[in-house]
This record gives sequence, structure tokens and C-alpha cells, in this order.
Amino acid sequence: MPQKLQALRKRPKWVVLGAAIVVLAAAGSGVWLLTRSGTPAVATTSLVVTASTGALRQTVSASGTIAPARQADLSFPVSGTVSTVSAEVGAKVVQGAELAQLGTTDLQAAVTSAQASADAAGTALTAQQAAGASSTQLASASAQVASANSRLASAKQDLADATLTAPFAGTIAAVNVAVGDRVGSSSAASGGSSSGGSSSGGSASASSTALVTVITTNSWIVNASVGSSDLAKIKKGLQAEITPTGSATPVFGTVKSAGIVASSSSSGSATFPVTIAVTGNPAGIYAGGTASVSITVKQLNDVLTVPTAAVRTSGGKTVVTVRKGGKDTETPITIGQVYGPSTEVKSGLKDGDQIVLTITRPGGGTGRTGRTGGTGRTGGGFGQNGGFTGGGFNGGGLNGGGTNGGGR
Repeated sequence: MPQKLQALRKRPKWVVLGAAIVVLAAAGSGVWLLTRSGTPAVATTSLVVTASTGALRQTVSASGTIAPARQADLSFPVSGTVSTVSAEVGAKVVQGAELAQLGTTDLQAAVTSAQASADAAGTALTAQQAAGASSTQLASASAQVASANSRLASAKQDLADATLTAPFAGTIAAVNVAVGDRVGSSSAASGGSSSGGSSSGGSASASSTALVTVITTNSWIVNASVGSSDLAKIKKGLQAEITPTGSATPVFGTVKSAGIVASSSSSGSATFPVTIAVTGNPAGIYAGGTASVSITVKQLNDVLTVPTAAVRTSGGKTVVTVRKGGKDTETPITIGQVYGPSTEVKSGLKDGDQIVLTITRPGGGTGRTGRTGGTGRTGGGFGQNGGFTGGGFNGGGLNGGGTNGGGR
């Protein structure tokens, strides 16, 4: 094998698009059939595949969780007793819609008292100004006015905060509060039952537990993660293919951001967060669902490829066997890069040429089970991990290089 061909086998995973997929799948099926039944000591078969022009994509695979593009976890910033709850799980709301409210008797009384204090301070300042009070007296009176006005503004804000409203148009995802609950930064929610199967609080304070959650259901993101070896390839705006778990139909999106601070995965390795914005509002997307993601980090168009297994060295030249008019001819070619099970051909072939792929498999005997072939590492080509179950024909060999004890 040429040195260039051997070295380029270590490149990242690529996906080959176009007619080569069908041809290589057929080749893989032929190999599988050969290994299913008893064979002579050496079994050889020839498959005819087609050199084809198509697109090559280098991808990075990841998995992630689907989340709404916007989510608001709402709680009352003031203490009080819940008097009304308008929110219902699943209900659609417009921006500014009232979701829940506290009793306002005490809060309204606080506003009234603060208003009276502010009025009195203003009157006192006006009187001192009319009486020609000293600058020190005027300064003190002015400070009292400012303080009273500040308390009035705070009381009015508390009254306004007694009503939870939707910050944007969306859907109610959770309601964890009921009429009669006592809430606030220093009071735990108590009593009542919640909607949506969540606890109404019980022992959790409002400062740490959202009472009402609003989400968007017409725009989504996927929160995924990649390893450090792939992070440098991930850029904002890259195209991504997203397959929700349980669905056979992919949806599409673009990379929104890539984090630079690592977190540890369950295996202990460092991973980096990647956020992908889902394009449009496709069906079958649900908050909290999982999905597999394939991010295209590089794409080459109009590349002529042949199966890597068809390429060999003969007489110091890189060749393939071409079948034309029923005759097989050894044809020199110039190759480019190797993408797992596919090799780029720069010259010597044209699109549609019929290539003979000869497969030899060790047959019977009582030796130990053959080891996995060496050329089909994980991530070499098609599929989620970039290969036909590992980058070649079932591991680069023929079902591991032997048939249940018939290998080496």
C-alpha cells in the first residue's frame, strides 16, 4: 500500500454521499453472505462496484438534550399568600398575561403609608423653604423627602411584584403553586397541590423553586457536548443534522455557540458544551427529549471515490481493476485522501467506471476465531461512528477475519 494511502487512513471520520453508499452497502452484504455458511479453506469472490462522484462530509457526532429556546422560571420576589392562580399546564399565554397573584391588602396599605410619608416630607420641605431656613435645615429636609420617595417607590414595586406575568408569549410548562400557599424569600410554599405532576413546594422556598415555568414551543435548541479533540472544529453557524431519540426522521439546525470551559462527563473525560439552534418548528420535538447530532465541520463536493479495499499496489504503482466489456484491466490511478472505506481518485478513472473488488476470506479449520480486521477503525466512514460498523466491512476485515474458529 502506498505510504500516502496508509498515512491518510488516520484522518477524522467522513461521510460519503451519493451512489457510492448503495454500492458499498451491496459490497458489505456480499461479504456478510460469504461468512454465513461453510466455505473452502480459502474463499474468493469478486464484486463489481462503481466509481462515483459525490460529496464528502467530515462530521463530529454528539448527543444532547432538546430544550426550548426560551424558558422562564418564575417566582414571587415578595412575601405573601397566593390569592389566585390563573396558569394551567399546557395553556398558551401571551406576553404580559397574569399567571398568579398574591393577596394585596398589606401591600396596598404599605403604599398608602409610604405615600403619606412622602407627602408630609414634601410639605415640610416647602415650609422650610418659605421660612428661609438655613442651608443645613434645607439639606436635612431634602434628604427626608428623598428617603420617603424611595420608600414609596419600593412599596409600589412590591405591589406590582405581587402579580406574576408571562415575560413572553409561550406555553405553561409547570405550575408549582396553589391558592392559599404562603410564598416569599423567607417563607416556604405550603399546602395545595400542583398541576403537571410536580410538587407545589412543600419544603422548598420560593427563592429556589420556580412556581410557574413558561417555555416557547415553537423554537428549540439542543444542548450537546463534544470532546476536546473535536472542539477546535466546531464553529458558530456550522450545519447540524439532529435525530430525536425514537425518530427516524432527522431535523436540521445550526451551531449557536461552543463553550470553552470544560465539564466532566460520566466517564471522567473533559467535554465542552455546544448549543445547536433547531431550524424552524419541526414536528416531533419535545422539551427534555434526547437526540443524536451530526455536525458537518467540512464538506467537499464533486469528489470521485472508489472503495478503499479495491485499491492496491502493483509494480510500484497504485492500481484498481476496471471491468469494461466483460474484460478486467489493471488500471493505474492517482489517489488523493482516504476517508475510511472510500478513497479519493484524482486521475485514472471517471465517474461510472466499473471497479472489481476481490475479497478473499480464510475458510474452515479449527484455529481460533480470527481477530478484527485492521483497516476498519471506529469513525472511518459512514454511520454514526463514521464507518460500516467501524469504518470498513465489519471492522475492516470479513466479520473479524474468520468464521467462528476458521481464521488464524
